[in-house]
This record gives sequence, C-alpha cells and structure tokens, in this order.
Amino acid sequence: MADTSTQLHRLWRSLTVRALVVLALFVALPVVLYLTFRQADIDRQRLLLESIRVKGLTVGRVLEERLQRADMIPLFRLGEELARFQTEGVSLRLLFRPHDGAPDAGFLYVASAPPVQPADLEDERMRLEASGVLAQLGESCAGDLPLALRIERADRGAELITSLTPVRTARGCWVLVISSNLTDEAEQRLGQPYWHAPEVQVAAAIYLIFAAIVLVIAFDIAHGLRRFAATARAVAERRIEGRFAQRNQIPELEPVANAFDRMEDSLRSTASELRAAAEESAHAFKTPLGTIRQAMVPLRTRVAGDDKRSQQALMAVDGALDKLDSLVRAARNLDDSVADRLDPPREKVDLGALVEDVVDTFAADAATRQISLRTSIESEASAPLGGRLIADALGQVIENALSYAPAGSVVTVTLHRGTRRVLIVVADNGPGVEAALMPHIFDRHVSFRDRSRSDAVTSGNFGLGLWVAKRNMESVGGTIEAANRRGGGFIVTLGLPLA
Repeated sequence: MADTSTQLHRLWRSLTVRALVVLALFVALPVVLYLTFRQADIDRQRLLLESIRVKGLTVGRVLEERLQRADMIPLFRLGEELARFQTEGVSLRLLFRPHDGAPDAGFLYVASAPPVQPADLEDERMRLEASGVLAQLGESCAGDLPLALRIERADRGAELITSLTPVRTARGCWVLVISSNLTDEAEQRLGQPYWHAPEVQVAAAIYLIFAAIVLVIAFDIAHGLRRFAATARAVAERRIEGRFAQRNQIPELEPVANAFDRMEDSLRSTASELRAAAEESAHAFKTPLGTIRQAMVPLRTRVAGDDKRSQQALMAVDGALDKLDSLVRAARNLDDSVADRLDPPREKVDLGALVEDVVDTFAADAATRQISLRTSIESEASAPLGGRLIADALGQVIENALSYAPAGSVVTVTLHRGTRRVLIVVADNGPGVEAALMPHIFDRHVSFRDRSRSDAVTSGNFGLGLWVAKRNMESVGGTIEAANRRGGGFIVTLGLPLA
C-alpha cells in the first residue's frame, strides 16, 4: 500500500503528467463552453423561429380564402393579389400543379410578392423539391407544413421559408410559400450552425492563438530542461570546458547550476583525495612488508633443511605476507575504483587494445596453471570513457575464470561489436555455478571456491572480484551478466555503450 501511494505521489509530481492534465483542460474547456452556448443558441433560435412562423402563418390564413378562388383569377392578376397581403419582411410565392399534367410533373411558380428574379425562383423551387416537401404535397395537396429552410438571395440576403399552405381546386393544387426576410443580426443566424457565428469564430481564433503561445512556451521550457540536462552531462563528462553555471541559459535554474558545480567540485576533490590516500596507504603497507621479507632472507639460510618445524613456520610467514600483499593490492584497487567512479577519466578507449593488454597481464598466471588463455577480437570498437574501470572489471572476470578452470582447459576472451553495444565475453570450462547460487555471484564478499586450496591464484581472493566488476561496469553505463555454458563451464558477458 505504501509503495502504491509513493508511486502515485511520484506520478502526480511528474511534469509530464501535469502537462498532460493542462492539455486535457485546454481541450475540455472550450468543448464544454461551446456545447453549453450552442444549446442556448438553439433555444434562442427556436423561440425566434417560432415567432417568424407565427407571422407567416397569419398571412397564410388570411390568403387561404383567396386561394380557394384562384381558378377564377387570371394568372397575370395573381401577383397583384399577393401584393395586397404582402407585409414588410414577409415574401409570398404561389406555386401551381395542374391535375391534367403528367404524373411526374412538378410545381410551377406562378406569382410572387415582392417580385423575385427568375433565377432565384428556380433555385428556391429546386431546393424545395430536393427537400421532398413538394412531393408530399403533390400526393395529397393537403396539410400545412411548417418549415425552417434557409435560402440565400443574391440581391436581398437570406430568407427563411417558414410554411407551405396547399389548397386543392378544380384546376389543380395551389401552394402558397411564405418566407421571412432575415434582416437583423439575430435573424441572419437562423438555420446556421452555431460555429458560423462571428463571436464564436473570433473567440476560437483568440483561444487558438493563446493555446499556441502556451504550447510554444511549454515546448521551450521542455527544450530548456533537456538542454540543461545535456549541458550537465557534457560538463560532468568534460566534453566541454568551463563551469556549468556559465553555460546555463535559464535564469531560474541558476541555483541548481551553482549547486551542480559545487557538487562536481566536491566529487572531483574527493576522488583526488582518495587516489592520494590509496597511494600513501599502499606505500605505507608495502614498506614494512618489504622489510619483513628482507629480514626473512638470513633466517632461511640459517634454518637447516631437515628442520621441518622451522621450515613450516617460514612457509606460514610467506603465505601471510602474500595475503597481506593481496590485501594491499585489493584495497588500492578498490580505492582507485571508487575514485574513478566519482570522477571517471574522460578519454576514448580502444577496447581491442584494452582486451589485449588485460589478457597479457594474466598470461603468466594462465601458463602456471596450464590453462590456454585466448583472445578473439572480432571487430574494432571503442568506449567513450572509463578505460581503467573497464580494464579492472575485465581483469576481475578473467581472474575468476582462471581460478575455476581446470588444468589443460581453455579460457577465451571475445570482443564483439553489435548495433548498439559492445560485448566482451569471457568463457571457461570450469564447474559453473549452481542455479540457487546464481543470484548471489555479484554480491560483496561472496565466494564459492574450495577453501582447502591454497595455490597462488586463490590465496588472494576475498569474494570481491565479481562485485567490483559489476560496480565498475555500472559506473561506465555498462552491464554484466553471467550464465552457465551448455556442456559445462561458465560465461560472463560485459556490455558497453558504443563511443
């Protein structure tokens, strides 16, 4: 439960998550506001449309009696009749379809008030036919159909057809089309989507401009943080000269840059002090050890060959001195490794030459144990930093392989370059490691050697070799993996990033 709470807290503190939340709000807010205002506009248009319809229907009721006598009125007089009932803002059209026409014959415009251009009348008739309203009226010539069909006029702006009033007579079917001129701003928007409204378009444009500005600022901040991190890495790896604070371009991060410079100075100072202390400590230990070895030379000459007790004492002292020498070397290597981890040397490392050099240092030990130590450099490769750390890690792995490999066997060291990483593989023909012990082979002070052996290779072992190798590889951004070989033996793979 505590882990889940911690993960949720870290997730909420993430800048990426917060940016996504802000982005979601940016998207949701205008959508919610638009839907709310659109519904209000729909309600307003419904009320306004109903008012216009009522006005048109009133005119239609008055004209209905006249339409009943339309057969007796000459066609050229119908326009005058319509003009008598035409009011400001209301347009009247009269359509007719005779009974004796073709079955699929449509309606014809007969008159209009005020007069309308023939092209506009034809456009209106085609739109009415396309809507299917005239087809319905043609079948029954009955009913009163309220509409809200918008027609754009080239000369008078927009009109809204509000109703169709059909009347059946002996000659055929008459249809009175009543439309209202959309004059004021509110009426002009009838029948149009809400997003066509000028205020909506202006608000959307302003919002998009503000959103673009915010996104540009957000991306600039993200880019600045990435640049900040890249500069920190470059300064830490000494790929660029100068102080980090001098290269920082974000004023708000200046305290962080100063703190980073102080931390880097402290690490480099600590690394330098560790190296100096390691050298002084090694020298301080080696001097008395050398004195003891020199003092034992006359003792060996004085002890008779048949004095087994004295000979065993001398051998015990020699063994203890060897272990002390190993301890001094191990302590020196550990201190140097810690210093290199704090302040790794930043030079490009030729891994092929490094592998050859490390293998050469173990050639004598391998020959003493009658083990064939072979190298295979399959391709040239280099690493960006940490040559001494890599060499120390590889040396620890080779030493571990030699300590387990039986006499007459082969230990191979292979360098292989992949697409993204360089692999150094050390393989031996030793007994391998039990599956239950495999998770602990890289732990500190863990060793599975036979302690009854006291040969030169095992006498200096303290269970630190593979632990040091793992720590060094992680310090240079690498990996280390181990597995048993099929058919017997052990294999350790060092992975490094390409330079």
